[in-house]
Amino acid sequence: MDPAFPHLFSPGRLRNLELPNRLVMAPMESNMAAEDGSVSDAMLAYYAARAAGGVGMVIVEYACVDRPTGLGGAPQLGIDDDSLIASHRRLTAAIAAHGARSCLQLFHAGRQTLRRFTGGRAPVAASAIACRVYREEPRAITVPEIEELVRKFGDAAARAIAAGYDAVEIHGAHGYLIGGFLSGAANRRTDAYGGSLENRMRFPLAVVSAVRHGAGEAPVIVRLSAEEFIEGGTTLDEAERIAPRLVAAGADALHVSTGTAERMDRNVDPVSAPQGWRIPLASRIRAVAGVPVLTVGVIRQPEIAERAIADGSADFVALGRALLADPQWPDKARRGAVADIRPCTSCNWCVDQLLAHKRLGCAENPRAGRETEPPILRSGAGRAAAVVGGGPGGMVAALLLQDAGFRVTLFEKAATLGLGLVASATPPGKDKFFWYRDYLVRRLADSGVELRLGAAATADDVLALRPALAVVATGAANRAFPLAGSASVPVGFAHDLLTGETTLGNGPVVIAGSGETGCECAEHVAESGRDVILVSRSPERRLARRAQYVYRRQLVARLESNPRIRIETGMQVAAVGDGRVVLRDQEGADHSHAAGQVLLALGRVPENGLADALRAAGVPTHVIGDSREVGRIGDAVHDAYAAVRSVTRAGGDGRAEPVLALAC
Repeated sequence: MDPAFPHLFSPGRLRNLELPNRLVMAPMESNMAAEDGSVSDAMLAYYAARAAGGVGMVIVEYACVDRPTGLGGAPQLGIDDDSLIASHRRLTAAIAAHGARSCLQLFHAGRQTLRRFTGGRAPVAASAIACRVYREEPRAITVPEIEELVRKFGDAAARAIAAGYDAVEIHGAHGYLIGGFLSGAANRRTDAYGGSLENRMRFPLAVVSAVRHGAGEAPVIVRLSAEEFIEGGTTLDEAERIAPRLVAAGADALHVSTGTAERMDRNVDPVSAPQGWRIPLASRIRAVAGVPVLTVGVIRQPEIAERAIADGSADFVALGRALLADPQWPDKARRGAVADIRPCTSCNWCVDQLLAHKRLGCAENPRAGRETEPPILRSGAGRAAAVVGGGPGGMVAALLLQDAGFRVTLFEKAATLGLGLVASATPPGKDKFFWYRDYLVRRLADSGVELRLGAAATADDVLALRPALAVVATGAANRAFPLAGSASVPVGFAHDLLTGETTLGNGPVVIAGSGETGCECAEHVAESGRDVILVSRSPERRLARRAQYVYRRQLVARLESNPRIRIETGMQVAAVGDGRVVLRDQEGADHSHAAGQVLLALGRVPENGLADALRAAGVPTHVIGDSREVGRIGDAVHDAYAAVRSVTRAGGDGRAEPVLALAC
């Protein structure tokens, strides 16, 4: 069968290595290595699942070449000792068994690390300049140490090839040690390794040469930040000068990325980042490099990837978070089953897991990073199951229960599914969440799940099904607040405006509450052309405190620079009427402002009363998502998976078939 995207699924070549297609798994930190730096069983299963999905090559995550000083996290993969070769050999064999090629990324953290990772030692860097994110004072690496580290990179490459890797990649991007030497912002040395760009390239070029020697005839890839987006940092013009020099030193391909820890929004993109925005940068590097180029970053749809190859912008497309959400992305694209690809929304749930020093995970794919854990079993045997609530948790629970062999009825009081996802997708720059809602709605339409929409389910409605179990996913309700509106200044809820259940009135809008919902609603209202007063009870500007780290930084910066948004701290809404709102400060003084509407964003509370009635009637009942505890989309999806898995495995006789492919 001819592939649906012929350029994407044509063979590609790196040096003397042929790849079956142009799709590459990008290297991503996983926190799944064993404590000694070896490949754990969990890591092996995680990578094997991506190889089985049809990717042409897997670039295995950052492997430290000089522990502990070079460690960027814990636990982290290592390749600095011969004792580690055996575990890597297991991994390369598992990847090869699925027809994919394997590549190992060689890494040294430089200044972007913490002393708790480096055994209490000061990080080493080009210069003694602390990263503004990590805030650890590094020491400038000495020339003898530079020469020793060059050797260690070469030795690490030789170990990788001995372990069976088909290629190696040098991590020269994102502000780590090699990228830090290239960057004028991080490298202020006055010796032969600093100052001019020629001098700043000296150490990276020596590393490439050593790795080239250590890798033998295997391809050597260099990952490069084409733009760092920081003052004094590497620019695209400089990257165009650096690229040919890397090739001359022995690089067979360049992997074009962007950013540093200080510009994580240009490294791990937030939801607002447009698809394929780095592709033009890769094209610029490709024009001067003379070797294959890999492009990466927010490439979610096969059409975008196909176009990058077809128009000559890049030779290979690296998929990162897209393969966390759906390991089968390549095979589905090859078959033309694009609508079946579970879409990554760039929600950065995965990044939050890593920042909390947890194992890598995905909001939409609860199996990601947990491939060795017992799966859902197909043990429903046609029994009835009821799901109440059509948000992300409820929709996923219904799909999983059906996949497990249950006869499922899904109740939703609204006339449409996924209003919680609509609320997430409506603010500016967050439309990718519509992708996930549409995906789940489409999957339900193609499923055997019976949908009952437009009426709140009662306990009698559920009990009439004689269900073997019920899942309550009724979500959350707006937190009540004793504030009466008026004819001239109606009072509503910010969440309801974002879902479309409340309409926007005339005149200035006062939003009470500076959490994520309040802040996003303020931006949404301002985009409509109305002036906004965002009211925070906190005396400090601690806006959107619970929002995802990378996204929050961008959101707050936009709010503070928006001329239509006025932020009032240390205030609360005291009264409304006659076209005005009275705000009361912490000293008790009142401040009157013109207003046409008040929207409350003071939090939401779980709505789970139905569960008690069902349990009282003897129905095994699971409460998930916001009904259990108000949280994020990923919390609801993971709750659904955990509930269904526990149901299907409880009291099993061992004969039920495992459900390995998640319907959600």
